[in-house]
Amino acid sequence: MKYESTITSKGTITIAAPLRKALGLRSGQKIQMELDEKNGGILIKTGMTLEQLEEIRDRIISKLPKRKPLTGRALKEAAAKAWVSGFTNE
Repeated sequence: MKYESTITSKGTITIAAPLRKALGLRSGQKIQMELDEKNGGILIKTGMTLEQLEEIRDRIISKLPKRKPLTGRALKEAAAKAWVSGFTNE
């Protein structure tokens, strides 16, 4: 795929929609650019949007076994037990 873009007076470059789609880029997403001195080009590395991170987090959490949340009392008891045992797994 070859696309042409114009740099604005403020240094903004528009990435063509087919390239954004192929790279999975979304509005507001950060990218890293690096000069490829060997080939005289620019390497673009994509990052992850907050929404993408949340989607991954939600997928991971959904696979965890469901447990009852600790009550305040149970949490205090667990902390006390850990303190007494010196924070070891005994």
